[in-house]
Amino acid sequence: MNEKGKNIFARRVKELMDENRYSQKKICELCGITEAAFSRYMTSDRMPKTEILANIANILHTTSDYLIGNDARYGYEQLQVVLASSKDDLSINQKKELVKILMEEYKNPGDGGGRED
Repeated sequence: MNEKGKNIFARRVKELMDENRYSQKKICELCGITEAAFSRYMTSDRMPKTEILANIANILHTTSDYLIGNDARYGYEQLQVVLASSKDDLSINQKKELVKILMEEYKNPGDGGGRED
C-alpha cells in the first residue's frame, strides 16, 4: 500500500475511534494486539494483517475497504452489513434517528434522492 493509503487508514481509524468513543487501549484489547503494534499502524510504519484489519473494521462498525481507502462511500450492501453487525451496539435513540432519516426520504420521494428497486 502506498503512503497515501496508509495516511487514509490512520485518519479514518482515528475519526471512527473518536466517533465511537474508543481509546487506543480499548481497540487493542478488543483486537488482541499490543498498543505498540497499533501505534505503528497509526503512524504509517506498517499496515495491519488482513485479520487484524477486519477486526478493527468490525469494532469500528465499518468495512476494511473503507479503512484502507478503497471505498469512499457506503453502498447499500456495505450499509446493510454495518447496520446488521452494529444493531446490538446502537442505543434506541440512535436507531430512532436512523429510521427518521430513512422516513424523511420516504415522505419526500419526488426530490430524486432515492431509488426504487
